[in-house]
Amino acid sequence: MKTTNQTKTVIALLAMAYTATLSASAHANNTSGVPIPPEPTFPTGDDAARGHAIAKHAEAYDSGWVDQYLQARMTLIDARGQEVVRDTRGMTLEGNAGDKALVRFMSPADIRGVAALIHEHPQTADDTWLYLPATRRVRRIAGANRTASFQGTEFTYEDLSSLIVERYDWRFLRETTVTVDGKEEPVYELEARPNYQDTGYSKLVLTVNRDNFRASRIEFYDKTGQRLKTLTASKWKVYHGRFHRPLKLDMQNHQTGKRTVIQASSYFVNLSLYPRRDGSSRSNLTDEQFTRRALEDG
Repeated sequence: MKTTNQTKTVIALLAMAYTATLSASAHANNTSGVPIPPEPTFPTGDDAARGHAIAKHAEAYDSGWVDQYLQARMTLIDARGQEVVRDTRGMTLEGNAGDKALVRFMSPADIRGVAALIHEHPQTADDTWLYLPATRRVRRIAGANRTASFQGTEFTYEDLSSLIVERYDWRFLRETTVTVDGKEEPVYELEARPNYQDTGYSKLVLTVNRDNFRASRIEFYDKTGQRLKTLTASKWKVYHGRFHRPLKLDMQNHQTGKRTVIQASSYFVNLSLYPRRDGSSRSNLTDEQFTRRALEDG
């Protein structure tokens, strides 16, 4: 499940999100040039096969967006309710061999310029780098370090990667309803157990809309099986009549009482679909904007 919108976490707002409610009019106004894939008949009688099939369809459903760019405000809230506010800028490039994403802090001054770069690899471990302007050096984040907090937030470096289906063992749990943006919607609950090394989680439980296959909530369980965090995606918005993104992500840590809330102020999906002020065409992001050199240059 890529992005999402996934509940593409920091990059789930940047990348990990699924599509939201698509009404008949939204289908008719699809200006993205990307058709919506027909829903298959999901297997029954085998919860593992059914869970995997739903996850694969959700991944296919949110594909074809090409690239994304956004500005967002990140609020860190401690157990006493005290807040620290940061402004961020992020961009993502969709790829057949894994997405690429870069997120950079713009303020306050003590963290300005700090940035993370992620190159996803569906079959192998992702590459993640952190740039610290104070030392002017790029540090690779690998192995067990991926379970560490991303710059004091409730997101880990592991959370910055998309939920790629083949990295998990899936199981269908049940059909139920949940409230999203004030409305009841039918959902599947899926369990996803990481099958890769260097993870901080024993399992994830995803709430996936039965009509449009977006994930509005992900529960993270620690290695002992206790619920650790919940990521809630809300304030969904449609882009080009096809791609829906959550403008708000709320990651709550149940064991520490801390939260990290990300609120997007501007969001662009497939930059080539936004003409410049003079009417000329705008280019999409390129691989050159997701290199270690670009990470350092800002």
